[in-house]
Amino acid sequence: MRKILFILLFVIIGQLSAQSVYVEDRKIYVDGQEYRINGICYARGEGNGENSGYSFNDDIPLLVDANINTIRTYAAITNVAELNAFANAGIKVIMMLNENSYTWYVNQFKDHPAILMWEFGNEFNYHPEWFNNNIQNWYNVLENCAATVKSLDTNHPVSTGHGEVPDSQALNSCPSVDVWGMNIYRWLSPDSAIDELATVTDKAMYISEAGADSFNINSNSENESQQAQATEIILNAIIAKSDLCIGVTLFEFCDEWWKAGNPNQQDPGGFSNTIPYDNFANEEYWGIVTRNREPKLSYYVVQEIYEATSLSINDNFLDINIYPNPVSDGFLNIVSNSNNPLNISVYDLNGKEVISQKIIFDSIDISSLSQGIYSLILSEGKKFTTKKIVVK
Repeated sequence: MRKILFILLFVIIGQLSAQSVYVEDRKIYVDGQEYRINGICYARGEGNGENSGYSFNDDIPLLVDANINTIRTYAAITNVAELNAFANAGIKVIMMLNENSYTWYVNQFKDHPAILMWEFGNEFNYHPEWFNNNIQNWYNVLENCAATVKSLDTNHPVSTGHGEVPDSQALNSCPSVDVWGMNIYRWLSPDSAIDELATVTDKAMYISEAGADSFNINSNSENESQQAQATEIILNAIIAKSDLCIGVTLFEFCDEWWKAGNPNQQDPGGFSNTIPYDNFANEEYWGIVTRNREPKLSYYVVQEIYEATSLSINDNFLDINIYPNPVSDGFLNIVSNSNNPLNISVYDLNGKEVISQKIIFDSIDISSLSQGIYSLILSEGKKFTTKKIVVK
């Protein structure tokens, strides 16, 4: 039985991914199809004494429902089950690597369908003290890491999460970096940084951090409406530059309680910065969901904007639409331009096939499925497409 499940998992992941990721003319492509990063910076509220108690199994339904197609990590994910779950949910990963120990990870996971890009460093350019007070030492490390990864894996780009717009020293020192990520906090105008970088390099770029927190120090209270409004303006400003910028990973998924005080409670506090609307970064209030995974108003802003701007890497194989999604009444409607029967297979996040049938009509009964995320493979002859659904 274990062998059969492994084969099923291999089949679904293979069909979802058989991929080559590359950048060209400021764009990123997955298997030859343009990909837009509609992403989120992903940390689960774990660190410096905090343990939220939530796992990827709790988070993936929220990510899918928000139309998030990419997560950016701050440490490498080593749990294969977690990577498999993200891949089966149609979520790709910008995987942060440790610059001191990474070749083993690349060799182990370079063929995994969850990987979109490898990344080194998060605002390391702000910390020359980490590199003998000479930032050139960091750029030398970054260039060596990028070149080494590209020698090990020719199918994925290498990026970095640079604080603000990289200067000529950074750009000239790191020719092997394929994509420049920028952490940009400029009130409501991250798009100005995109224009600035585009004038000095033709390299691909994305906004690796941008956003607003939900606490206002002027009123000394939480204000989700202000965060939602700022999120809408910031995301739309970045999307308006899609000819130059391949996307954004909004900061961040969930509130983290370890950053500004007691890790067992949520504390105001942080530092002055150009953050709407109080010029202050309240470190424990950045999530679009609370630590308890309750969506804030900004969550629904992300959901709407990402739905309107999504690009699929699979739909062109077979033109099929499904609705409603999420599904709550037990029936999934399937709309196809073809009058021919469709073969449909439904898999859970563990790669287990839970439904397999040929459909002639325009709906399928999925009332037997429990709540969760499932991957669908729909095929007609040699054509196929994949979809993901959320069952509530």
